[in-house]
Amino acid sequence: MTGNSERISLNINGKDVPVSVGDRTIDRIVEISERYDRVVLITGSDTVENFSEYIPDLGGMRGELTKIMLNYDDNLKNIRNYQKIIRVMIERNISSDSLIVAIGGSSVCDISGFVACTFRGGVDYVPVPAVPLAQVSNAISGINGINFSSFEDAMSTRYSPKEVVIDTHFTRLSDNEEFKDGVSEIIRYGLLGDNSLISLLSNTEDLKTLKESDGLVKLISKSIQTRSDLAGSGDELHRKALCFGRIIGDTVLHVSRNRAKYYEAILAGMMLESFLGERSGISGKETREKMKSMMDRYSLKKSSIKDIGTDNILKSLAERFQIDLRKLSFVVPEEAGKPEAFEMERDRIVSGLRAFTEQYEYSPPSIP
Repeated sequence: MTGNSERISLNINGKDVPVSVGDRTIDRIVEISERYDRVVLITGSDTVENFSEYIPDLGGMRGELTKIMLNYDDNLKNIRNYQKIIRVMIERNISSDSLIVAIGGSSVCDISGFVACTFRGGVDYVPVPAVPLAQVSNAISGINGINFSSFEDAMSTRYSPKEVVIDTHFTRLSDNEEFKDGVSEIIRYGLLGDNSLISLLSNTEDLKTLKESDGLVKLISKSIQTRSDLAGSGDELHRKALCFGRIIGDTVLHVSRNRAKYYEAILAGMMLESFLGERSGISGKETREKMKSMMDRYSLKKSSIKDIGTDNILKSLAERFQIDLRKLSFVVPEEAGKPEAFEMERDRIVSGLRAFTEQYEYSPPSIP
């Protein structure tokens, strides 16, 4: 590879998977596609609209190319689109020794990986995530799924890609809200496993500077390596650490019907779960202070627990985890690389939620 780029190996579902990160790494799909007689290229309409001139023309490769474009919406990864892709692949005589390349956001990568895993016993799959969150999370998780009715990822599989291609051209051209989603995940990995990620983030002034910096490639590479190390750890506690911020954060997303931005909900989850850890004597306030520093630096805001409603959050938690019947487990970083687990009963979670909103979200009435 040329230019500012790196090539690393990640353990995804127990398999070593090469990952190319950097400028113009998307050209790797031309090299990879040349090895196959049939290639299926799956894209989202939003990616084609925004990056059509940047996506390589695979028409000149030696094999047969099938293009499938999915119309972008909030429920792209549904059974209807899954059936559409399968139908086209059957009509084009796609065999099990073919290749699927997915270029798009998290939903495109998810449904394409699910197709790759389930079609004719499994075909090779290369995701090219085009949004920051997919680059540092979904595309390298090894988990793919599709939604059913209102249930997200109701059908899911574990399947390792043949290779992952992360092109920072997409990262640099992402809008600020999408970029903030990715930054929130990097902060999460830094707090959980590699404090040098926080140091790297501290070396730039704001979102614009971070997007344009030469250190972006290193930041992404270290982030996904940290995530992979946690997910593949032989220590169960380190694996569970990836749930940090997600128990409350995913609940906030659910209660808000996904109106909250991903980064807003996840940051609220990390802040609140850290606060609960403090009240349990597990962690100190340093974790939240680091988060607050990064939030200020990159203009990140969290969802308001008070505005969403503690009762709504408790109801959703009860439905998901039955906390009215048992304790709920959390894992928070005592310090970078040292996660700690604790359990809380429902009454203590209720008091923790109320104390958090009173201390950090209370707005005194205005004086007339």
